[in-house]
This record gives sequence, C-alpha cells and structure tokens, in this order.
Amino acid sequence: MKSKLNLDQSLIDRARSSAKNIADNIQKFIDEHTTVTVERSILRLFGVDGTDEIGTPLPNIVIDNIKKAGGLSTGITYFMANAILNTGLSPQEIAEKIASEDLDITKLPSKPEAEII
Repeated sequence: MKSKLNLDQSLIDRARSSAKNIADNIQKFIDEHTTVTVERSILRLFGVDGTDEIGTPLPNIVIDNIKKAGGLSTGITYFMANAILNTGLSPQEIAEKIASEDLDITKLPSKPEAEII
C-alpha cells in the first residue's frame, strides 16, 4: 500500500522499532523499581484498611513483611493473589493475620501463575 504522505516505509519501520525499544526499556525500569508507597496504595485498593493494636496501618505492616523478605520488586498483587488462593481469606483478613504474626505471605506455596493472573 502506498503512503498518502509519500513516506519511506523503511524509515517508519525503524522509527516504530526504536519507539518499541525505548518503551520496553522504560517498562523494564518501572517493573524493577516499585516503591513502598505504590505498593501500599495498591494494597489499599484491595480494600485493606485499619491499624494494629499500636496504631500502625495494616498496609504498612503487610508491605514491610514483603520488603523484609526481599519481595518488594515482585509486588503486592502477586503476594496477595497467591495468599487469597492459598487461604481463601479476604485481603483484609490476610492483612490482619500478618499483623498478628499468624501468617507470612512470603512463605506460602506459590500457586501456578495462570491461577494467580
């Protein structure tokens, strides 16, 4: 198909390829550099709210648990979905169990990725 603008298709293809490489590199950086704040916000979107007996927000406790185990870069979504599948509990109930030290979601068996997604 001939371009209405009379553009060189090979230049268009090179530009698209370059744009894809840039986007892929940026996405890789984003994927590897989440923050505690982002993960706590995601946890709040799961409905986790409230504090423990000394007033520490439950999202902070859950994310600190994951961070301590070196799993922050994996993200809360994986850990929470895996915990829900393993326990049958709600995100709020899971957070409460983590706060009372009755559950460590970083030590649960990993469900197949297809189930988690």
